[in-house]
Amino acid sequence: MGIISFLIRCGLIYLLISGISCSKELDFKGFFIEGVNIDERFGQSMSFNSLQDKPEILVNESAYTFLAAGDLHVGTTQNFDLLLERADTAECSFSVLAGDLTTGNEDDYMVFNDHLSTNASVPYFLTAGNHDLYFDGWKHFYRLFGSSVYSFSVKTHYGADLFIILDTGSGTLGDKQLKWLTNILKEKRQMYNHCIVATHVNFFRARKTSSTNLLVEEVGYLINLFAETNVNMVIMGHDHNRAVEKYGSTVYVTLDALEDVHKTPSCLRVTCESGCLNYRFVNF
Repeated sequence: MGIISFLIRCGLIYLLISGISCSKELDFKGFFIEGVNIDERFGQSMSFNSLQDKPEILVNESAYTFLAAGDLHVGTTQNFDLLLERADTAECSFSVLAGDLTTGNEDDYMVFNDHLSTNASVPYFLTAGNHDLYFDGWKHFYRLFGSSVYSFSVKTHYGADLFIILDTGSGTLGDKQLKWLTNILKEKRQMYNHCIVATHVNFFRARKTSSTNLLVEEVGYLINLFAETNVNMVIMGHDHNRAVEKYGSTVYVTLDALEDVHKTPSCLRVTCESGCLNYRFVNF
């Protein structure tokens, strides 16, 4: 009983601290129940996608640049505003945000959306992270942004590149999303020069951390699928500290957190030029 009581007390303290930092109104249930599971979110995303034209970025040159960032955890918006400004001045074609955009609260979603709508000068491609699902946050994500699972293409004078956005906010892709991803890569990957995947939960642990990872069996399947279909880059967040791993020809990049309280916030700048992908971290 002593150990159990100690663990319960630690858990409650963690919830209290997290709740205070993430919400004006504490709702402990939101830390355990995400409201809508991954298969339901995937189904809603596909329904949304069926009513939209497939996103496409046209670049009137042979090269383009995009920025990627994650774990903004809005609330506060200092670094988010800097990202929006940097995307405007860095001659970017678009930006990718790899989840944990907010704390899941409706007020924070509205702050995020207001800043994005007012200040974004390029298209932004978003997915949901685990924090975006807290406090029944999916309903706000879906109302404001629609799908968390989709693909889009970038067309240049050199050819076309494929981008795939995945939802790992629940710590798994789920059977339906995994089947959808497999079909796209095996049936359409060969039509594109480069293929870049973006999602929230990172595949590998580069440090000791209490953050969750995808299921081991799922990670094993994905890294082999990505190697087999020549996925060039996987962009991830969640762990809050940058790391770069390589398996086969696939580079796995874990982003720094961009939230205002992070000690070393940064974004990733990726340039596709002459058939090559070049990337570097840009410190804030």
